[in-house]
Amino acid sequence: MRVDISYKNLEKSEFIENIFDNNLRKVERRIKIFKRDDPIHIAVNLEKNTHREQYFCSAHIYLPSKVLKAEEKGDTLSFAINKTFGALSKQLDKVKHKLESHLRKK
Repeated sequence: MRVDISYKNLEKSEFIENIFDNNLRKVERRIKIFKRDDPIHIAVNLEKNTHREQYFCSAHIYLPSKVLKAEEKGDTLSFAINKTFGALSKQLDKVKHKLESHLRKK
């Protein structure tokens, strides 16, 4: 699995890395069903509004058969990241459920 993180108007810090790692572990548990031989790519963009205290986080998960996308904003960076990964987790659960029900029918 390849993970790319880009920053805009932000500096990379250990605090951001810890929040990101905690959320990435939650996503990794959900994508185990997709990890056969196909590569999975996660791209995350973190951005700070230059005019006020507002943060944006957008993430894409490139699965073998689908692309999942989530974009959220928040007053703190940790809130924006947690909200984005929460939305991605819900999408992954739906895709995982559909795949499992499809495999059960076979």
